[in-house]
Amino acid sequence: MAGAAQSLVSTPRLSLRPLCAADAADLVRIVTHPGVGPMLFLFSRDYSHAQARGFIAATAYRGELPFRLAITQGENGAMIGSVGVHHGDAPEVFYFLDPAFGGQGYATEAMAAFCAWLFDRWGMAALTADVFCDNPVSDHILRKTGFERVGEGMGKSAARLEPAPVYHYRLKNPNSESARL
Repeated sequence: MAGAAQSLVSTPRLSLRPLCAADAADLVRIVTHPGVGPMLFLFSRDYSHAQARGFIAATAYRGELPFRLAITQGENGAMIGSVGVHHGDAPEVFYFLDPAFGGQGYATEAMAAFCAWLFDRWGMAALTADVFCDNPVSDHILRKTGFERVGEGMGKSAARLEPAPVYHYRLKNPNSESARL
């Protein structure tokens, strides 16, 4: 993608770079997919390009939390998903992937690299994540990335009619003092 920002995190197959205005169409296409949208918390079934552009501007990487990044195949690839983080005592991470790229380990690869980068860059003691209980793929990704299930609750998705059960996860920073105790 010409003019896209340089990656902040790289893996052998992926780059995580700041979202840019050119990602709006891919963002809308992915988050309104019937297999993706109901598993996310923020995006309605009728999410628009205008909303996507506003979201991209509001969640831009500015060197501090919170922010979202695009997952791309390589440095100049088109967006195939996204990762993000909100601030807090134990910041919460988010992710999604275009189903066309599912089953190839991309989400696990992106999340592992993203979490390691967050721990290294910001030194937080832990990260958290929530996943809808009816999303076994995401549940597997979190477990494979090292997250531990710490509870259950209810969550709301803008693409669901009613709140639904969620699992709460936590990943301790392997380099923090509290993780070594």
